[in-house]
Amino acid sequence: MTTAIVGIAFVAALELFAACTKQNRAGGQMTVAMMLAQHAQEMTIGLPFTDPNPLTATFGAETGETPATYDDIDDFNGRSFSPPIDALRQPINELSQYTQTVTVAPVSVNQPGSAGTAGAAVRMSVTISYQPTGASPVETVYRYSWLRMNQ
Repeated sequence: MTTAIVGIAFVAALELFAACTKQNRAGGQMTVAMMLAQHAQEMTIGLPFTDPNPLTATFGAETGETPATYDDIDDFNGRSFSPPIDALRQPINELSQYTQTVTVAPVSVNQPGSAGTAGAAVRMSVTISYQPTGASPVETVYRYSWLRMNQ
């Protein structure tokens, strides 16, 4: 009888340990994902709203631009970074299992939930994904959005 009680208690303790380990891993991933989303927001703070060169004013990156040379916020539209990049646009190779995907979409100034014309305001969004190994499925860990008004 004692052996059965001890056995049941031992199995329950192992299940609790497994659940705690899983939650600890999820918490760590969320912390890293939030940091990467903050990096994405910070790297666009000092950039102009529209392309500084009116001859190449397109929505999105111009031909030949790289993350290091993006010169306005819409250059980040639709770009994925793996390994992710920091606020200085340098790759963070230690976090190569994570991917940052940035989207920039024009929104109406008066109704931020609806599409607008380029030039007034944009909704910037970043999605952080995690893939522990190449064979593992990609899981979305965090999504973050903010509005940026043209000053």
